[in-house]
Amino acid sequence: MKIDPSYAKSHPELFEMITFYNLKRESACWDDLIGQQLVLVDAARDKIVWEFEVQETHCNQLGNLHGGCVATLIDLCTSFATLVSDRKAQWTSMGVSTDLAVTYMLGVPAGETIRIECKVQRVGKSLANLHSTIYNSAGKPCYSGSHTKFCITSKL
Repeated sequence: MKIDPSYAKSHPELFEMITFYNLKRESACWDDLIGQQLVLVDAARDKIVWEFEVQETHCNQLGNLHGGCVATLIDLCTSFATLVSDRKAQWTSMGVSTDLAVTYMLGVPAGETIRIECKVQRVGKSLANLHSTIYNSAGKPCYSGSHTKFCITSKL
């Protein structure tokens, strides 16, 4: 993942988590190949925006972004949105998924750069509700997703 160092001051938790995510591990995670291509382009209160260049290896047999890759992008990108929430409950980790729903509206071929906008709908002590919309290079919505996360550091 790529992040401009200026975010270290405005969103230190986000910057630290992306830096941690980028550290070399002894065993690579399968979604690292997707994460390496993500570029953070904006972070604000309750909103985070990424860009991702679709490559042939991300596509299905029809030449469009594979549905599994879309789901992974939504999972990964919305998870980081928990760290830019300005709500009363502040999470120190990105939590774990409890629910992920994806809507596929329009295919995106290899070679296009997509924009992934993630918004925080609610962050509580134990659950967060997040939403994302993925736009093609023409600005048309192609995919959307809702994601519920559980805070593993919350006290039950």
